[in-house]
Amino acid sequence: MTSRKTTFLLLAVIFSLLFIFVANITSGNLGVTLDEAFANWADQQTNTLINQLMNFASIIGSSEVILLVTVLIGLYFLIKRYWHHFFFFFVLSVGGVILNLTLKLLVKRARPDDEVSFIEVFDYTFELQSYSFPSGHTMRATILFLFIIYLAIHGLKQTMVKTIAITASIVLLLLVALSRIMLDAHYATDIIGAIVISLAWFFLCLSFFYTSKARSHQ
Repeated sequence: MTSRKTTFLLLAVIFSLLFIFVANITSGNLGVTLDEAFANWADQQTNTLINQLMNFASIIGSSEVILLVTVLIGLYFLIKRYWHHFFFFFVLSVGGVILNLTLKLLVKRARPDDEVSFIEVFDYTFELQSYSFPSGHTMRATILFLFIIYLAIHGLKQTMVKTIAITASIVLLLLVALSRIMLDAHYATDIIGAIVISLAWFFLCLSFFYTSKARSHQ
């Protein structure tokens, strides 16, 4: 178990370093070139069907949907008294939100076209500007779907069900991430940064909370 925790911690460090690299290139030539290439590609792909799919994916990554799913999962763990999963998920989710807000305020990157956006939850607007880097939609979705993938690998026995759960999580995650670029809400580097820092945060939490299958339901 110790070796696995060490591996998870090492992965957290690697993804953290990748995040620092992405954060550093956002204002440089490499980042600008990457963002422009994705933006130009996105402009060429727009049609009614794609727009509808991207809007749907954006809703999946919204604060309201992620919060609702998070509460339902948390309640399930409480009812089942799966304390280990509950505290892991609580720290992962709440900590992920705090981490995202902190990074946004530290970097303070303007959104595409200098659009000013504020944090909104269930039509309530908080007087706190939501900056572009890293993408909140993408971070929320990544953290949630990483946890679902973890549960599938850790708890599901049937190979087919496990494969479906993992595949669906990856597809939905990629759609949410892609929607932020296609809808011109974020730069590509905002998305990449959100994914790698979410992976870093997930593996950091996993290095602390990881335990055997038998003990994880206690």
